[in-house]
Amino acid sequence: MDELQKDGLGELRGFVRTAKDAAVPDAALVALLKQNGWSERVVYRALSAYYGERLGVVPPARGGGGVSARDAFYYLLNFITLGFWTTALGSIFYVLIARMFPDPVNYYEHGALINEVSWQLATVLVAFPVFALLHRVIRRELAARPEAADSGVRAWLTYVALVIAACVALGDGIAFLSDFLRGALTMRYVLDTLVVLVLSGGVFAYYLTDLRTRPAR
Repeated sequence: MDELQKDGLGELRGFVRTAKDAAVPDAALVALLKQNGWSERVVYRALSAYYGERLGVVPPARGGGGVSARDAFYYLLNFITLGFWTTALGSIFYVLIARMFPDPVNYYEHGALINEVSWQLATVLVAFPVFALLHRVIRRELAARPEAADSGVRAWLTYVALVIAACVALGDGIAFLSDFLRGALTMRYVLDTLVVLVLSGGVFAYYLTDLRTRPAR
């Protein structure tokens, strides 16, 4: 009960108490509150608090540490593999751009770039399939456990990824504008900047979509 009050859910708790005193069935109450934007998990927490008050006994809670740890593993590894293959893909594009617009001052650039491609290509070929597999596993978990969409672990890791992607895009945009104002832009620099913006924007869109995913319950 205290937790609900601290979370600013006192109004929900009062509504649940009034509805239950009026003999509203649990299923109808849950459906009504879900329609009004409350998550199923939070509604059941309010119902649990209500029954704890009426019965004088707190409903027993099953430990969910294993589930939380598994969620953390999936989302953290998903984030890491995404970072690996997007960074490597960006480096490959840098190589292609460098070959299209070579630096006449740097005579040793060509050999160094060719050596870098093999490593980055290997990174993409290994990290992307793992990322795709994890994405599928996470979607399957959300379908099997719709309440996992309200997981604190999922929300925290997703928001961290959003912040990082936004900071990368913001920093890249600032650097681009700074060079533009100084008149130091080249076609190679413009294309490199575009690569960073597309990749960071794609990562941001991916996690934003993931955060808004609400499986059918």
